[in-house]
Amino acid sequence: MKNLYKRIIPIIAATTLITACSLDTTFSSKSTDSTSSLVTPTSNPNNDASANASASVDSTKEKESQASSTVASTQESIATTYDESLPTIVFLGDDQFDLGRSDNTSISYYVDTLLETDANVINLGCTGVNSSTAPNTTDDSSVNFVNMARYINGELDDSFWDNYPSAKAEATCFTPSDVDFYVIEFGVNDFLNIKELVNNTEIGDSSCYVNSIRVGVSLLQEASPDAKIIVCSPVYSIFFGEDGSVLGSGHVYANTFGRYLDYCSGCINAAVEKGCLPFDAFDNEYMNIGDETTGEYLQADGIHLTRAGRNTFAAIVAHMINKQLGLDDSEIGSPYDIEDYMLPGESY
Repeated sequence: MKNLYKRIIPIIAATTLITACSLDTTFSSKSTDSTSSLVTPTSNPNNDASANASASVDSTKEKESQASSTVASTQESIATTYDESLPTIVFLGDDQFDLGRSDNTSISYYVDTLLETDANVINLGCTGVNSSTAPNTTDDSSVNFVNMARYINGELDDSFWDNYPSAKAEATCFTPSDVDFYVIEFGVNDFLNIKELVNNTEIGDSSCYVNSIRVGVSLLQEASPDAKIIVCSPVYSIFFGEDGSVLGSGHVYANTFGRYLDYCSGCINAAVEKGCLPFDAFDNEYMNIGDETTGEYLQADGIHLTRAGRNTFAAIVAHMINKQLGLDDSEIGSPYDIEDYMLPGESY
């Protein structure tokens, strides 16, 4: 597949590795230890002149903290600090947010390192999940965005997380009324699982992708009325057939209900409709992602972000949060360049 892909589009040469759900220790104060797995440009890019696979991961970085509570992961017990005086940021998402848990290269981890303040950063990303619920039932208890929001809204107990122990450990460590920001990213699994795009007749039909974004956001707004919600669309992707042939980019590749692009734009439209802060990760307004750069941004499956891709994605989210906190008054005048977030010698 890799050789064929290179012949068609100069993009991808990464290997894939299925990562386990080990706890991402991201709700502690910032440390000053090694930054071997993190690229932080000397100047912020916005101030310059300027379907199933998992993560390709790199070197590790531990964050030091004094323990006020202890949470368990499937691999080890890690002491973490939750400080009610600090902003609380909760990440709700699929594979893109779950990637990098095991070696501190997750999007939530990078956001924590790039914030202009200490914060409680909580990662509830779960690999393989949809935003939408199962069709033709009102008794869906699976892990998806709507049910995550129902849990946060007090409608489900913590046994809901039993199949995702890393997320469960973090889900029990915050109070919804204390949340300052939610960061949401779902959709590629809904598209690949051929979940219906939208039902404009029955707005509450959460078995449809766009409706599920609306329903889930409404539940979070009920649970955390003072929280700001950043809704990220699925990222730009390339799709392959089982034989490795390129089926097309998200601009053209479609399932029964629409193009991948339609799912991404539907997500952003729902975010704006619900008064959220939109981050269109499909378009290149924020990241320089497109056919020429997917080799840097995406793993060989054409869907999952590389380490540098996650770092770049996180830099944009961190900028949005810093701006909302009054810690950065700059605008994103041009797309963030992934080369500013690549480690020396890092290539794909």
